[in-house]
Amino acid sequence: MKKREEKMSEILAQAVKLLNDAEKACAANYEMMKEQDAKTQDLLHKLELENLTRDQRATLSTQLRDCRRLRRCYKDAWEELQPIVEFTEEPGSKEILQKMTQIVSELRKVDKYHQNRFYVPKAG
Repeated sequence: MKKREEKMSEILAQAVKLLNDAEKACAANYEMMKEQDAKTQDLLHKLELENLTRDQRATLSTQLRDCRRLRRCYKDAWEELQPIVEFTEEPGSKEILQKMTQIVSELRKVDKYHQNRFYVPKAG
């Protein structure tokens, strides 16, 4: 039998943490996405209104590309978190999370028992 690399308690604990933190993470990614939108507008206005050299335009172009790529990362994370947030807002989800947290606690007790396992010989 192959030994598991990651304990079930840790896998479930990560899932519970994701569910508990999803709303905050979603909001943070949305705010960062909006910040990148503002930076994009700043860069575009600079390009439009300032007399820039070729090198300055090239630098600005690179900054714009980097800004859009970063915005894409934040937007992707936001979109991935949306269904999780919707689940956590459903009636009954709090009870499910509490039960999952209890299961994590029980699994950690089993992990501890498995780590400290020893055998006491029965024959004299």
